[in-house]
Amino acid sequence: MNKFRFAFVSRHTPTAEQMSLAEKAGIDLIPIGDMDAFSVTPEDIETHGDFAGVVVVHPAAALRLAPNFVIGVFENATRPVAGGKPTFYAKSLQVYDLSNR
Repeated sequence: MNKFRFAFVSRHTPTAEQMSLAEKAGIDLIPIGDMDAFSVTPEDIETHGDFAGVVVVHPAAALRLAPNFVIGVFENATRPVAGGKPTFYAKSLQVYDLSNR
């Protein structure tokens, strides 16, 4: 199976669940660190290598990068009650191709 290289934009290291979901989707997830979601550009991503897509957390980053990359977003399986401690457990990887490529 061919794997597609996707940049992982986050201040966190991918969890075992995220890596497993990416693997099942044929994605080689490459952590490249955190970036400002409101100012990230395709050129910022490209300085880290050649990627078919980008996995992001923030919707602003997804919108800014979608014309140039396939976008991946992990779906969180847990939602705390209002005021509760946020936790994250990825239950799926959603992939959107809105690119002009």
